[in-house]
Amino acid sequence: MSFLHDFLKSGKKLIDDTKTPAVPKAKKKGIVTEVSTETDPHKILVRRTIQEKPKKIDLVDDFKRFIKTAEDSS
Repeated sequence: MSFLHDFLKSGKKLIDDTKTPAVPKAKKKGIVTEVSTETDPHKILVRRTIQEKPKKIDLVDDFKRFIKTAEDSS
């Protein structure tokens, strides 16, 4: 019983019901906290994808635009 006594003294809580819904976290959408002077389109796309998590359709459009500009320049 010393384990239970030590656990209760530590102040930690035991999960009672695992079927309770999680508390929704507030999403930060469209907020840019850092101004980037990056000019490489690939790095800009990677940073934007990680921060904003755009939809797949938007990413496909970005890829098409990158391919078109690469084909036009060569």
